[in-house]
Amino acid sequence: MESLIKMKELKEKIKELHILAEDFINFHHSKKNKIVNLENEIESLKSKINQYLDDLEKVLNQK
Repeated sequence: MESLIKMKELKEKIKELHILAEDFINFHHSKKNKIVNLENEIESLKSKINQYLDDLEKVLNQK
């Protein structure tokens, strides 16, 4: 009887660990996606800044 109780407790602990592991994995993926999105945004901003600088240079050279 005591071993059944311990087995149930162990099963519950394993379920809790499984849930915690899934939460950690989801958190990790979320952070990784945020980093990728920020890197993409940085590249986009660099491209836009370069285009603005090129446009500005053209305007300045026309004068």
